[in-house]
Amino acid sequence: MMLKKIRNLAGRTMPIDGKLRYKLSVFLICTLISSLMWGMIKLTHDYEITLKYNVTASALPKGKILVSNADSVISVTIKARGLEFYSRLISQKDPVINFDLSALRLKREGDTYSAYLRTSASSRIILEQLPAGVELISVYPDTLHFLFEKSYSKKVAVASNVSVSFTRPFYLYDSISTSPDSIKVTGRKSVIDTLRQIKTEYQTFSGIKENISEMTALLKPDVFPPLQFSKDSVRLNLVVEKFTEAVVEVPVSLFSGDERVGAYNTFPEKVKVTCLVAMKDYNRLDPSQFRVISNVDQARSSGERRIPVSVSVYPHFVKVLKIEPEKIEYLIIK
Repeated sequence: MMLKKIRNLAGRTMPIDGKLRYKLSVFLICTLISSLMWGMIKLTHDYEITLKYNVTASALPKGKILVSNADSVISVTIKARGLEFYSRLISQKDPVINFDLSALRLKREGDTYSAYLRTSASSRIILEQLPAGVELISVYPDTLHFLFEKSYSKKVAVASNVSVSFTRPFYLYDSISTSPDSIKVTGRKSVIDTLRQIKTEYQTFSGIKENISEMTALLKPDVFPPLQFSKDSVRLNLVVEKFTEAVVEVPVSLFSGDERVGAYNTFPEKVKVTCLVAMKDYNRLDPSQFRVISNVDQARSSGERRIPVSVSVYPHFVKVLKIEPEKIEYLIIK
């Protein structure tokens, strides 16, 4: 509702009658329409404005890597009709101008290569990346300077970076693998020489009871210039099987240093090796696939008659859980 009262010169309030209220409403509406029309007229004029754009490079000279861009930002002065210009300017989310550097002429300076690019000669390229309907007036600076080094590549192993838990009796059947297991990495020699592996993004898998095969991204080291990967992601493979416990009895081999003792007796003669084995491999299990050893030198130095035993050889498809007993007595026969 419009104003109910108006103050007079003496500061007292007086009621506004219907006629005065109507005149005030008409005045306000006319003022609003006039303001809108003035704004629309102003927006139809041509305007010049200077904007800043980040410089990016593509199609680098063959076998080179960009290590420095002294002029990473350029100032672009453009002219456009107001309403059209401002609507397009607001819609710009990524103010970037990209330059194709494949045709640059390089000048070698020791281990580096320098080159420059005239922005005045790239007006068409710049204009194509500006909002449609604008006129390019000028670009600053007039010359962009670039510094390159020779790029180096090598094959680097991919390492999985995961945390895994299982729902018993399911376990990982083999080591976690990736496809491919290595990628080609390109970058500065000083960085490439120190690179030993590329990790996948960290992932957590809980309560697993079936195989997993999914794509996962690779983590790029935080270096400048950024490394180039032949692949940005790999397939992560986890093969899961149902396992069961199995017990095999294995005789103990006695050693002194690296030499096997000739004639001896152990008490007991055999130990029990408890292991986890996949159900599909259970029938493959055989005691001859295991080797349990013990070294008498440890007992001689300590004066003890009981010496610990360990499993030195076992099938790749089992996981050794325990040995019973963990220590044995022995008698060397002269």
